[in-house]
Amino acid sequence: MKSKCLSFVFIYVLSLCLGFAEQSNILGLFPHFGYSHFKVYSPILRELAKRGHNVTAVTYIKTPEPHPNYHELLLEGKSGVDVLSLEDHVPSRSLWTMFMEFYLLHAEGQNACEAFYSSPHIEDIIRRHNEKPYDMVILEIFNTDCYLGLSYLLQVPVVGLSSCALMPWHYSRIALPDNPSYIQSEFIGFSEELNWQERLINFIQSNGNKLLYRLTEWNDNAVIRKYLNVNVDVREIAKTTTSLVLVNQHYSLSGNRPLSAQVKEIGGVHIPAGEKLPTLPKNIEDFLNASNETVLFISFGSMVRSSTLPKEKFDGIVAAINKLNLRVIWRWDSGKAPFDSNRFMFSKWTPQLSLLCDPRVKIFWGHGGMLGTTEAVYCGKPIIVTPFYGDQFLNGKAAENRKIGTVLNYDQISEQHVLESLREIMRPRYKENAAGLSKIFRNRETTPLSTAIWWIEHVLREKLAHDILRTKAVNMNWFIYYSLDSIALLIFSTVLPIAIVYIAKIRYF
Repeated sequence: MKSKCLSFVFIYVLSLCLGFAEQSNILGLFPHFGYSHFKVYSPILRELAKRGHNVTAVTYIKTPEPHPNYHELLLEGKSGVDVLSLEDHVPSRSLWTMFMEFYLLHAEGQNACEAFYSSPHIEDIIRRHNEKPYDMVILEIFNTDCYLGLSYLLQVPVVGLSSCALMPWHYSRIALPDNPSYIQSEFIGFSEELNWQERLINFIQSNGNKLLYRLTEWNDNAVIRKYLNVNVDVREIAKTTTSLVLVNQHYSLSGNRPLSAQVKEIGGVHIPAGEKLPTLPKNIEDFLNASNETVLFISFGSMVRSSTLPKEKFDGIVAAINKLNLRVIWRWDSGKAPFDSNRFMFSKWTPQLSLLCDPRVKIFWGHGGMLGTTEAVYCGKPIIVTPFYGDQFLNGKAAENRKIGTVLNYDQISEQHVLESLREIMRPRYKENAAGLSKIFRNRETTPLSTAIWWIEHVLREKLAHDILRTKAVNMNWFIYYSLDSIALLIFSTVLPIAIVYIAKIRYF
């Protein structure tokens, strides 16, 4: 009897230490193939499992750290690593390119919907729900809402996760202000103070993409009808089921944007705050130890194949680096180095965060992906950004706005422009600004992961929270939302008496 009491006390104290009162059943839906996307979400799912929640995740990415409370339903047939060839992709930032990017996102999203709903996991999820009902769905909000059909069947609250700045079509589901006069879309990359031409471009692409997204929503509805045999409107489901939106951004980099209690910034959630970073491989450690000069780390992300750089651009980069006597570690997708040199190390895999935070690495040249940019800010390193697509242009400009980096566009890459960019970024002020921004980024009330977990568990624990967090503004039409009815009435009530007096004056005097 005594041992049973001690066991009960131990379990109770352990549960208090872990911070949860009861186990919840959580379904995670992440059918986008991008590894960099799931790298943002994985720590949240893993931490929920560690805290005793039963987590089931649909994903392409197999976790390297299995946990008994974390269950994977793996999708097959997609790779999110080294898929973009620079021979086929020439980045630019015209309105046409932005709308073409939307079309590609739309097409990829619809392919993901078909792969998800045609997989055997749907029946498995419904079976699991019938055996032990899910309490919440956590899903990626990106280029499709077709997964909301499943949350509609399960009748549970939804937490949306975004690995980048919100897409233009995400604001309406939570009635979050997105005034294009100063809030830049995920597709845009301008300085913080927009001139009238930039405001016009931002307005056209933001509202144009919102209209085009209706096509995605119609297709989502058709996919749900086809596979689940229910007639729904994903736009309405998004408004009624979304409890929270967790966004991988922080004001230190993205600037001051309107937020509500329904939106939480968790920028840097993938960074293991307070934990010792993985040690560097011996070959990288030896290279750094032998480096008396400034070390530059180059990585264009997990999707871009650096080996497809045109020869003239690659030669220009190498020539500029040699003139400045830099040593370089370059994340190179090919297993074979393009040439042998004691100044260059080409590596197929690099521990990016550990490298960026190493004091021997002084400069980072990246593509402006949110993860790499965030890690550079965290580690306090100046950054050169060469954006290729998506939010990379926005992130590159954010680095320029904070005066911690400079943008070198892909079409500008030449020996002369690379030299200019490297000389600029090596000025002391960039190092000082990067160190200052790193302090702001790190100094928070709580860690990004703790913020995400607290709010997820808050919605799980407090059943009224879902309804209270949802603003009634989501049900207003645009005419009422912008108070145009009140403005019209005020104008009418002001103009009418003046008109009456004017007409009376003409008629009787």
